Amino acid sequence: MITVLEGGVTTVPGFLAAGVRAGIKRRGLDMMLISSEDGPVAAAGVFTTNLVKGAPVLVTMKHVKNGELGAIIVNSGSANAYTGKRGLRDARQMTRLVARLLKLRTGDVAVASTGLIGLRLPMRRIETGIRAAAEELSNSREASLSAAKAIMTTDTKPKEIAIRVDLEDGTPVTISGMTKGAGMIRPNLQTATMLAFIVTDAVVSSAALKAALQNSTDQSFNMINIDNETSTSDMVLALANGRAKNRPITLKNQDKQFQAGLDYVLTELAWMIAKDAEGASHLIEVQIKNARNRKDARRAALAIAGSNLIKAAIFGRDPNYGRIIAALGYSGASFDPSKLSLELVSDRGRVDLVVRGKPKAKRAFKRARDIMRSKEIEIHADLAAGKACATAWGCDLTYDYVRINSKYTT
Repeated sequence: MITVLEGGVTTVPGFLAAGVRAGIKRRGLDMMLISSEDGPVAAAGVFTTNLVKGAPVLVTMKHVKNGELGAIIVNSGSANAYTGKRGLRDARQMTRLVARLLKLRTGDVAVASTGLIGLRLPMRRIETGIRAAAEELSNSREASLSAAKAIMTTDTKPKEIAIRVDLEDGTPVTISGMTKGAGMIRPNLQTATMLAFIVTDAVVSSAALKAALQNSTDQSFNMINIDNETSTSDMVLALANGRAKNRPITLKNQDKQFQAGLDYVLTELAWMIAKDAEGASHLIEVQIKNARNRKDARRAALAIAGSNLIKAAIFGRDPNYGRIIAALGYSGASFDPSKLSLELVSDRGRVDLVVRGKPKAKRAFKRARDIMRSKEIEIHADLAAGKACATAWGCDLTYDYVRINSKYTT
C-alpha cells in the first residue's frame, strides 16, 4: 500500500536539504544542496542523451559510476552547458567545495545546473551560495520546500512529493523527491531543463537502484513531451541510505513494492511538470490502448502528446480528430486505421470522435468542445492491434509559451 505523506526530501530520515539565494538569478532562491547524514550512500543516475551535455552532467556521470553519493549541489540561472574547459573546471570546483565543507570525497558529490545554455557560472556568487547552503542544511519541512524552490527556472511552483510504501517483507520505507521543469522538455534519459532528485531509506544496492530508476523513468519522465526539445542538462539522481533495515533489494532479489513506490513518485513528478509547463492552460494525458506491442504504444502516445498541431487545437478547444489520426499515422506504430477508435475525456464527461474507423456525426463536436473546456483533457486511442498500453503527458501550445521563449535571454 502506498501512502502519500506531507513534505519532500527531508521526510526521509537521514537526509538534509537547503535552498538559498546566491544572486545567480535576478530574483528568488537559486542554490540547492541535499546531504546524506550517513556520508556516501547507494546512488544511481540517468542522464540526457543529447550529444551536447552540460559540464555538470559530465562530472556527475563520472562521480556516480562507483554507485555512491553523499551530496548533491545544484544551481539555477545558468546551465553551465557549452562552456568548454572552463565549465568543467567550475563544475568540479563546486563539487570540491561541497566535499570540503561536508567532509566528503570530491567523487561523492553530484552537481547539476539549470538555466541559460552558454552562460558561464559566476563562481564567486556560486561559492558564497554553497557555503550558505552548507550552513543552513536542515531536516525541516521548510528546508525541503526551499530546496525545491531553488532549482526552479520558469516553473511557477515547486514540485515535490513523499510517500511511504510497505515492501514485500513488510518493512515500511519512505521515498521522496523533487523535480523542476517547465520548458525544453522532451526527456530521453538513459544509463530540463528537467532535473529530479529522489531519496529513500530503503536498503537497495546501487545496481538494483539503477535498474529500478531506469524502469520508472521510462514510464514517467521519458513519457513527457512539452515542446519536443531535449535539454543538454537533463538528470535524475536517486540516493538510498538503508536506514529502513529492510531485506536488501538486489538485482537478484528485487522488490515489486519498491518498484511500485518509485514508479508512483516519478509519475507524480512527471505529471507536475506537464501541468506546470511554460504558458500551458491545459494538461493533456494521452492513453494508448490495444497497441501491437509496448514500443508501438509508447511511440503513438508520444506522437500525440508532442504534436504542435494537436497542442494548438487543444488550446483553441478545436476537436480536430484528423490531427490525432495523422500523428498516429506518422508515429511508427503499426495499426489498421479502419479499426481505430478515438475518445475525448475530461471531468465534464466523455465523447467518441471515431468508433472503429468511423467518424461520429458533427453533433459530437459540440459535446467535444464543452469537454475541452476542462483544464485537464485525456485523449484515448484504441489501436485494436494487440494488448499493449502506454500513457504520455503534454500540454497545449499557447501564446504565452511563445512569449516566454521569444525573450528568454532578454
